Amino acid sequence: MSKAMKWFLSILLVINCSFLSAQKNYWSYLVYFGGFPVNHIPKGISIPNNDKKSRMIINAIIEGSSYDNLKQKYPDSLDLKLERLISGGVIERTSNSFKFLFPVLVGVNRTKLETIIHKKIAESKITLDSMVFALKNSLGKNPDMIFHFIWSRIIDECWWNLYNSTYQTDKGPPSITFIVYPPHPYQCGTNTYFFPDNDVYSMSWSYNIFNESFKLPPKKSFFNLATNKTISNSDHDFFVKHGLINSEGQSLIYTYLKDNQLDKLCDSLKAVYIKEIKGLFDFNELSKIFQIPADDLFVLTSHEIAYELIKVLSERNITYIPILLKNNPDQNLRNLVSIRFHKPI
Repeated sequence: MSKAMKWFLSILLVINCSFLSAQKNYWSYLVYFGGFPVNHIPKGISIPNNDKKSRMIINAIIEGSSYDNLKQKYPDSLDLKLERLISGGVIERTSNSFKFLFPVLVGVNRTKLETIIHKKIAESKITLDSMVFALKNSLGKNPDMIFHFIWSRIIDECWWNLYNSTYQTDKGPPSITFIVYPPHPYQCGTNTYFFPDNDVYSMSWSYNIFNESFKLPPKKSFFNLATNKTISNSDHDFFVKHGLINSEGQSLIYTYLKDNQLDKLCDSLKAVYIKEIKGLFDFNELSKIFQIPADDLFVLTSHEIAYELIKVLSERNITYIPILLKNNPDQNLRNLVSIRFHKPI
């Protein structure tokens, strides 16, 4: 291949990559926070999930596109798409511009919140070290489960009590959905499922580990594996691939009992975490800065605080953080899943 041809192909590749990456897919970082009776989630929030063009329109609006800009890109279908998004409570239109009706934090405001939280954490000297050491003792031969319990069993279960303590109420925080972009590198979450007998399945996740094509078996299949019941061949293959079955065909899902020593420790550490975090920020004041309702901002900011604390743990090499693909290249899920049984099986 001639140098000229190589040069042409290189230029073409750069042009194509620039075109493909011209519009960021902000929507793929949408986070749901739910389970509470006060619901602030727009009724039409699923529209962009099911319609590619609506998703492209939303991403363009996040980037700052006006109605006139959008009309040039989507001359035929724009008004119909916008009408659905507006009637679904996702956006509202003011003349030539748009406003989101759920929290969207990007650009300058995203950097501003990141800076505020980083500074506050550094000044307060709050850490998760004591949790790590307490869990290390309780988990014994399973120290690689520490992150899962810190996030999914302690931090991600504290929002109700933290909110009620902050706002002197008993209603709990609102169910919301929000976008923060760029996402915090330690952004994570929990999928929790309560089985009929009050057994609880929890899985920690992150965008570093799970991409859009990552397909999980049904939650019931995790339960069946842990209780030595029959699972399908495809689920068996998934569990083998991701470290949840050993070479002898035995389940490697971590299980424990309600009200045992570990469970009680997690409850006590949850109270400690709430005490540490409560009062770090005045959400009414932050609301004025970011133009996001204070109770929605409570949910968003409280998560960002937790991610920052986990980042500190990782940077200081205090414990293993399996949500990071760089130190979990095989996407091993054994350290990210647990089932709490209500009674011995």
